[in-house]
Amino acid sequence: MSIQLSRRSLLAATALLPLGLHGPTTAAPVAGPYRVGAFTVTPLRDGLFPLEPSMIPSADSTAGHALLKRAGLPANGPSPEPVNAFLIRRGERHWLLDAGCGTVLGPGFNRVTAALAAEGVRPDQVETIWLSHLHADHAGGLLMPSRRARFANAELVLQDREVAYWSDAGARASAPAALSSMFDTAQAVLSAYPDRIRRISGEVELAPGIHALPLPGHTPGHMGVLIADGSERLLIWGDIVHSRLLQMPHPDWTVIWDTDPAQAIATRRQILDRAAAEGLSVTGMHLTARGRIERADAGYALR
Repeated sequence: MSIQLSRRSLLAATALLPLGLHGPTTAAPVAGPYRVGAFTVTPLRDGLFPLEPSMIPSADSTAGHALLKRAGLPANGPSPEPVNAFLIRRGERHWLLDAGCGTVLGPGFNRVTAALAAEGVRPDQVETIWLSHLHADHAGGLLMPSRRARFANAELVLQDREVAYWSDAGARASAPAALSSMFDTAQAVLSAYPDRIRRISGEVELAPGIHALPLPGHTPGHMGVLIADGSERLLIWGDIVHSRLLQMPHPDWTVIWDTDPAQAIATRRQILDRAAAEGLSVTGMHLTARGRIERADAGYALR
C-alpha cells in the first residue's frame, strides 16, 4: 500500500468498525495474545486501512459489491481492514514480525510502538525484526518521521530476493504506478539499517521452532513465518489475502500492489490448499482473526 489516505476515508473505515468487518465468524479474535506451545504470539494493531473495491479490481463488480453489502458494508466500500504486526515471545526471547505503517500512510496508523510499550517492550530492546516484505504498511514503522531507524539495535531479516528487487533501479522504472512510491519507503528502510540487514534464501530456520516460508508473487521475496512447538503450529502468512471478505471466496482476485499477479494467485491457492489439508492455524497482517482454512464452493473460508 502506498497511498496517503484522506481523512474522509479513514473516518469512514473507523465508523464502519462497529458493524463487524466480515459478518459472523467462529474464528478466535486476533486482538489478544495466544499460545503456540511455549510461544506467545501477540498481534499489534497499527490501524485500519479503508480498502476500496477498486484496489482489488475484480471486486469492483456485481459479485464484489454483493459481498460487501452482505457483510453490512456499503456496496462501494470501503472495507476497514486491519494492519497488524506481531510480537512473538518464548521465555526471555522476543522477536517482531513486521512493524506496521509508521507515519508513511498518514494519520490513523503508527500504533505499533505504543502496542509494544503495553507489552513492556521498548524499541531499543528489539533485537530481531523479520519482515514479510518491504511494502510501506509492513516496513514504514521501522522509520522515524525523520527517516532514521526507529529500532536502534534491531537486525532486519528479509529474503534476498526482496532486498534485490527494491534495490533495483530497473525494477522501479518498470513497476506499475501503484508501486512507485513504495520504492521510496523500501529504499529508506534499507538505508536506515545499512549494517543490520541479514538476507536469507528460501525456507530457513529463523529461531528454534520458527521457519521462514517463501510465498512469492505479492512481492518477489514475500514470505510467511511458520511457528511450531510439538503438535501446535501457526502460520502467519503476511499478505496472502488483503481482504478475507473478498479474496477467500475468490482466490483469483488480486490486489493492485501485487508485483506478479499470476504468481500471487498460484501462491495463494497453494498455501490455502496446504493449510486446509494440514489443518494449519493461520493469521495474517490483514486479518481480524486466526483460524483454520476450509474449502468452500470454488473458494475457501476461515473458520
